Amino acid sequence: MLRCVTARLRTLGRRRTLVARTAVMVGSVAVVVPCADALRVPPLPPSTVPTQFIAKQYTEGLGRAPTPAELSCASPTSPCTLSNFFVGDPDLKQVVANTFEAGFRGRFAPFDGASMQWNLGVYRTDSRDDIVFLPSAIPGRDYFQNIGSTLRQGVEAGLTFRMPRLNAWLAYAYTAATFQNTFLEDSPLNPAADANGQILVRPGDQLPGVPRNRLKFGASYNVTDDWTVGLSGIASSGQVLFGDEANLTPKTGAYVVLNFNTSYQITERIQLFGVVLNALNAKYNTFGTFSDTASIPIAQVPGASNTRSLSPAAPIVGYVGLRFTL
Repeated sequence: MLRCVTARLRTLGRRRTLVARTAVMVGSVAVVVPCADALRVPPLPPSTVPTQFIAKQYTEGLGRAPTPAELSCASPTSPCTLSNFFVGDPDLKQVVANTFEAGFRGRFAPFDGASMQWNLGVYRTDSRDDIVFLPSAIPGRDYFQNIGSTLRQGVEAGLTFRMPRLNAWLAYAYTAATFQNTFLEDSPLNPAADANGQILVRPGDQLPGVPRNRLKFGASYNVTDDWTVGLSGIASSGQVLFGDEANLTPKTGAYVVLNFNTSYQITERIQLFGVVLNALNAKYNTFGTFSDTASIPIAQVPGASNTRSLSPAAPIVGYVGLRFTL
């Protein structure tokens, strides 16, 4: 069976065909080739593992317009205060993003009674006139600004394993989010800033708040027809602190979080469940920036001088409950 699919270009809600592709189905295998070459695809043996190509897609458009909050907080000389919402700040340009995505997915049976699904994809997004939230020369105040180009690209992969009583899954993402222009940034609270309280951001410096590597996993097992136990977790690398767009100070630490859950179906409409989050009571941080310690007294740490400020994650917590279905 032959069918022609297309990669498309999106611009302000309209689509234009870029390049045609043909998905040639031989047995249960999909092979994607240019339409003109459709009849020249050699036959594949029916026993080949089923694999599906996710059609390549290129997207271009005005990624987003500046929000009212960004437009009212876009002046480095008057960074975010209540008065910003009543004055006219400099205009911000619209963000324009070009995105390319491609991937594969498939499934197979590793042995009788089991199935395995997999997926693999790559993407690249080039953003022009990207808007970021930057520190100002006034300590503790920030503002929005167009900083030129940024690049977000990466790989996503996943596996899902299924048996009559067992389900397990694994998902990995690699994200390289970087600045693509050189610019000077005010960051007076950054201990690595120069004598003028500034840092120099260069192409290739990593965007703050975006971990390079993240792994998610989970499993559930039906002990009986009514009782299910499961676990899930996240393993993540550290992230650059906001206010350190030049990547001059250490990132937040890497971490692994493990959660447990169970449920018991008392009746058709009533379920008893329990959850334990951060079961190993891991100590890690979800956010990092720099805070003013000179003008804001900290009772717990009198005389503190380290401006590095981290947001700790929640400790171990558990709860049980009843779920009713009407």
